[in-house]
Amino acid sequence: MLPMVRASALTGYKTLLGSFGVDVEALLQRLSLPADYLDRPDLMIPMETKVELLELGAQLSGCPQFGLRLAQQQNISALGTVGLLLQQCPTLRDAMDTITSSIGQTAQGLKVWLEERDRIAYLCSQYDFDGPSAHSRQHSDNLVASGFNMIRFLLAEPVSLHAVYLCGEAPSTASGLAPYRELFQCPVHFGQDFNGVAFPADLLQRPVAGANPAMRGLIDNFLKKKQLDDFQEQLLWTITNLLPRGAVTLEKVADSVDMAPRTLQLRLSRQGTSFQQLLDRTRIEQVCTYLLEGDLSLTEIAELVGYSQLSALTRAFKRIMGASPRAWLRQHPG
Repeated sequence: MLPMVRASALTGYKTLLGSFGVDVEALLQRLSLPADYLDRPDLMIPMETKVELLELGAQLSGCPQFGLRLAQQQNISALGTVGLLLQQCPTLRDAMDTITSSIGQTAQGLKVWLEERDRIAYLCSQYDFDGPSAHSRQHSDNLVASGFNMIRFLLAEPVSLHAVYLCGEAPSTASGLAPYRELFQCPVHFGQDFNGVAFPADLLQRPVAGANPAMRGLIDNFLKKKQLDDFQEQLLWTITNLLPRGAVTLEKVADSVDMAPRTLQLRLSRQGTSFQQLLDRTRIEQVCTYLLEGDLSLTEIAELVGYSQLSALTRAFKRIMGASPRAWLRQHPG
């Protein structure tokens, strides 16, 4: 299964990286990602792509604490509708219970749990898979700092932490440790098996600032419906991520969502579409991007997006866009 995460998890990425003089659009192009890849917060993108962008952000900016700094510029809106639901919980404990049960709608493959020992509460997270996403220091930093921000936002008051736990490796210098101490104001433990923050357990009984519990049921119902609506979008962005890597097949996409190919076909059929229609739609979106950039011939574009012949691209483009690629480009000169 290919874990996915909301694009809003990278809210502020372009602005922060751009402040270091990095050409973010050129970076996305280098990675064969659409120019608006980070501009549609409700869409799901591969977790590994988020991690790669965070690690590249640290390298290109020369800022070893890039993931930490990005989290400081984000707020609970990065959680989308789940963030709205948290704000309607009566107490922080209810909010913690909600995030542990709903995190899959924001970040797949991430397990979040709450523990209490000796009057200390531990909000912990761990990945249900192995790989770079589970061991990235930038990702660990961003995840834990975002959790800390979430607690402070929900209580609308300063929060004193007992400790912070990070899966990533410790910085090698005292200056590298300074940003962590400044932000968390508590002991920070690196190289752990989980990411987490420890805080006084009595905070769990505190009311969530401005909560309106009457809204909770409405938002919860919306979340359940939206989870179904987002399925096709998840598939579209999975296909987008797979296109630069070679032929995109039903089997590969089905595996990314942990489904049998026949089951995926049946689900799409019930929604009035098919795998081929989604594949063509994604390809054509990429064709439009390449056409507007103007650097490649149609034959080269056809090869990039997986059409064996130019005529196949032209037929699909005209069927979806209502005009041939050249006619469409004349109408959209960029």
